[in-house]
Amino acid sequence: MQIDMQRVDPSLNMNRFYSVELIKDLFGQHGVHRQWGRFGTWGRHRHDWYATQTDAEAALSDLVKLKLARGYLIRLSVSEI
Repeated sequence: MQIDMQRVDPSLNMNRFYSVELIKDLFGQHGVHRQWGRFGTWGRHRHDWYATQTDAEAALSDLVKLKLARGYLIRLSVSEI
């Protein structure tokens, strides 16, 4: 599951993206991959690993809630429209 978000405010010259995704590696560990930055760049990324899938899902949910509270909006992909 991947969630893409954006925050755009021309008056502040702000044009940011934030993407968060549940991942699983070859050894069965569950994690959350985050990527963020300004549109038009690769941005930065980070992987966080968790003991269980439930912990990873809770962390993903908390990250999404935090970004929504900071003014980000969820971007829908073309297939979801």
